[in-house]
Amino acid sequence: MKWIPVFFACFYATVYGQTTTPEIVNTSAAQAYIKIAGRLESGERVDSIQWSRLFSTLPYQMMIQGHAIDTTAFKADMVAVFSPASAGNNTSQNRQSSYHNEYKQNLPALEQYITRLANADVADSVKKLLYPFLPERLQSPDLFPKLFYLYYGTADATGNSGLVLNDLLFSYKIDSYKFGLLTSHEAFHAIVSVAFQQKLKENTDYNSPTFNLLYLMEIISEEGIADLIDKPILGQSNSPVYTTVEKLRNNDTALSIMYLRRIDSLLTLAAASDTLLNKYTFQSLSSQFGKNGGHIPGRFMGLIIREGNLLDHQIESIEDPVSFFLNYHRAAMALRKKGYPVFSDAAIGYLKKLKHDLLKE
Repeated sequence: MKWIPVFFACFYATVYGQTTTPEIVNTSAAQAYIKIAGRLESGERVDSIQWSRLFSTLPYQMMIQGHAIDTTAFKADMVAVFSPASAGNNTSQNRQSSYHNEYKQNLPALEQYITRLANADVADSVKKLLYPFLPERLQSPDLFPKLFYLYYGTADATGNSGLVLNDLLFSYKIDSYKFGLLTSHEAFHAIVSVAFQQKLKENTDYNSPTFNLLYLMEIISEEGIADLIDKPILGQSNSPVYTTVEKLRNNDTALSIMYLRRIDSLLTLAAASDTLLNKYTFQSLSSQFGKNGGHIPGRFMGLIIREGNLLDHQIESIEDPVSFFLNYHRAAMALRKKGYPVFSDAAIGYLKKLKHDLLKE
């Protein structure tokens, strides 16, 4: 999952500021992209109205408002890749051109996939994979996120604040293996991130060093559980992303243990005086106490929680990152013979202080 809160803040306001709620599955951006690609391949001119249809779709509006996309460069890359003059010419391609070219090679399959998304019950498939990792109170239809499919520029997806953005091509590859799997991971983030926001006390200072620490813990905890949804399946040898998953998991345990010891040291020192947190920005916390957007050490911690038979207990407090860290500690203590790192008494005390200061009961 990519954490792009500024984009989602814009997007969330755009979607929920409308008088009508968008459908659960929205492929309008993907359809607009494929129509333009088809016209370019046929040698037809794409006018400003057709480009406007693409960039006025909600996902692209979000990225434009968040300065995540250069529409001029986007147009130039699409024209360079899809126009007849580009046939057989793969020289001097930038990263975006290369990814557009992957779309070009899969256009017929992607059109069929869009039809499948329109006709299949995507939400039902996602719920079967997702809901075992959510408490019943978060399984309400009203909380199920909006699912958007688009050319995202990279083989990735993201979920936050009740919304999921899926790269169409990447989603097609995963769904061809296990329908709804990619979305189920991101839907977890989309639902739990909202619950976490609602769990925060009303007077929370979002610029405070203590909130930065809690927010890093939230990212780690979300990834720790979300990775239990899809990584066991994607890590199987016949998975289309098996090699990628194996690379991500390479040295996972050793790195996680290193970061957990760093976190324990930080929490222990903060218990004596949390003014030491003032020297860290959120970015520096993220880089020094975790890796890959919280997947490390989150994935390792989630596995230990499950091994220690505390997963059901964590699910009941799924939006509480302090609970995730305490449940990891309890599981690691129960499995102490395996040498998993645990937190000091002072660190545990500081975790409880964070919970008291920042989270509602």
